[in-house]
Amino acid sequence: MSSIAMTSLELARWQFGITTLYHFIFVPLTIGLAFFTAWYQTRWYKTKDEKWLRATRFWGKLMLISFALGVATGIVQEFQFG
Repeated sequence: MSSIAMTSLELARWQFGITTLYHFIFVPLTIGLAFFTAWYQTRWYKTKDEKWLRATRFWGKLMLISFALGVATGIVQEFQFG
């Protein structure tokens, strides 16, 4: 009986580790994308060049996806803490 409990504990640790790994990837990625998106937006505001607006929209969409995945993995982590 104890080997089954130990196996469950090990699986739970692996699951938490993988969730934490994904969360650790998305959080810094979102922070970096926010910086670049703000920079592109500022360049567009100053120059009114359409290429900066296109870059802002492209990277902004990726930032939104990254943010959503970071929130999703963070919520899962919160419930895994117990």
